[in-house]
Amino acid sequence: MTRITSVLRAGAAAIALALLVPATPAHASKCEAGTVFNPITKVRWNCIFPITIGGVRVGSFDKLDKALDAQSASKPLCACRKGATFWFGVKVSFWSPNRMVDVVTEPGCMMALGVDLLPTGGKLQGSQSSISDGTNTTKLFAQAHYYISPVWKMLDMFTDLPCIEDEGFDVAMITEVLPTWQSGTLGAIIQPEGILFGNPAAGLACMADSAAAAAGKTIDPLFWCMGSWGSTYPIAGDIHMGDRVEAWAGLAARTTFMMGRLGLLTIHSEDGCSLKAQPIWTKSRYKLQIMEPVKGGKCVNIGRPGALWTSGKHAPGKDNAQFMLFEKAICCAGVSTP
Repeated sequence: MTRITSVLRAGAAAIALALLVPATPAHASKCEAGTVFNPITKVRWNCIFPITIGGVRVGSFDKLDKALDAQSASKPLCACRKGATFWFGVKVSFWSPNRMVDVVTEPGCMMALGVDLLPTGGKLQGSQSSISDGTNTTKLFAQAHYYISPVWKMLDMFTDLPCIEDEGFDVAMITEVLPTWQSGTLGAIIQPEGILFGNPAAGLACMADSAAAAAGKTIDPLFWCMGSWGSTYPIAGDIHMGDRVEAWAGLAARTTFMMGRLGLLTIHSEDGCSLKAQPIWTKSRYKLQIMEPVKGGKCVNIGRPGALWTSGKHAPGKDNAQFMLFEKAICCAGVSTP
């Protein structure tokens, strides 16, 4: 948590610069108090499936983790070592609700807390605008908040499993303090690799990712693509919008990608023995569930076309959204040797 705190402090020092960005015509939604996070009622618990224990799968098949489950089935036993500690057991994998992301048009609206913590005096407001490129498309701008929210730990469940996080609830990132989120041009200065993916060839490659996303899968090597949701670059709050709910999901996914570029994202190793840093995300390890303004009935893979899941998810007059991010957890559950 020390690294996260240092990033937030650095961002707070830059907020004065961010507030100088001219305000655009805003379509901000009121920050409501009824959005306080309740892990029992807001989480779609069927998203934790399938669970694989020692190669035996429980629950419906999920295309996202097909390769990982196949590996667990072929190698159900595991052995790990950390320092002087050695343990062996069976490999366990499941989808764990560990993170949350708010996408808000009202700056400072912390939906998980039900309060507005950062009055900005009309600056940094969310907006919706037309793009004058002859395509008749629109662009959405919104702020995002990334939370550490290990639900199993919060509910004090399955705490004996080594892959359950031991951290408590915390706010890991708020984009209002990041000048780079307010401007794609500023973002390109500190993330110059984004220029490599702003060309037609890179865009055409994303067509394959969109097709895979429609089938419930992802193509991990195309890390700059988010299927039908657009591109991860530029890492800023602007995103092309055809479907507002789909645009919300795109910004939530982009926020997750940004956490990796900041060095604050980890995933479970395939042997189930440790966590490893993930500067470039592995899209197949994540899926999203919308919690606000309307609770989703299922989780979706990164980039899934909005036509397949967004119907009825945008309540009238509510333009702030909240997502639960499920991560693929893999661990070696066993006993330590003396």
